[in-house]
Amino acid sequence: MIDAISSFVGSWLVDVLLAVVFYWPGWVVLRIVTFGRYPPQRKQPHNAVFVSVIGLAALLAALTIGYQLSGS
Repeated sequence: MIDAISSFVGSWLVDVLLAVVFYWPGWVVLRIVTFGRYPPQRKQPHNAVFVSVIGLAALLAALTIGYQLSGS
């Protein structure tokens, strides 16, 4: 029972993090890279998880580059 609850809470947190935090940076990156073709407006069907993962990857890349440029 506890495993099921923790699994549900964990998957819910990941979904919320991806959908809320990383969607918009991913949207901006993909709009720039695809010259405004993808993703479409949020009301049209598209892969929101893909957009969120791109946002996560872009933020991780920015953090890595910033760390490397700081000379540490």
